[in-house]
Amino acid sequence: MFDVYTSLEKSNHSQPRVTALMACQNNLMAASWHMPISKSPFRYAVAVREENYTHTLLKEHGAFSLNFLPFEYLDIVDMTGRIHGNTVNKLAKSGLETEGNDEHGNVLLKASDFIYTCKICDTYSNGDHTIFIADVTKIYVNENQSNKPILFTGRGRYTTSSQVTIVKQVL
Repeated sequence: MFDVYTSLEKSNHSQPRVTALMACQNNLMAASWHMPISKSPFRYAVAVREENYTHTLLKEHGAFSLNFLPFEYLDIVDMTGRIHGNTVNKLAKSGLETEGNDEHGNVLLKASDFIYTCKICDTYSNGDHTIFIADVTKIYVNENQSNKPILFTGRGRYTTSSQVTIVKQVL
């Protein structure tokens, strides 16, 4: 009933995860390996491959912003994951408008549904990625959120939510 694999590279299963554009200074990188890890203080973790230009920038600058764009920006987000920031200005190539920079000098993208500005407080290297753990210093929420996040499912495949359901708990 199941196909069995010994590595992620050989498997072709779907593993949906929200994709964001990480900005370190003016460099953009598509990021789907990230998650909240603490509510108080609000901390967030992102995993970045050590060979990426963004990895070098994160080590140098110690901060980043995570810009969560709606699904209509899929092509731009995907493009930023396919080219290298040390050879191409991805922000300029994207054509995205900015809302300026955060308190750490990282770009804020106007099209974002919401943005987390983050200051790195710890790192952990394991395998081919470094996990950057950061304090979320500010949360910017667009009053016109799309409710259509970009979900990366692996191997160049993307989807979005087709329905939003609000469940009210009775206590």
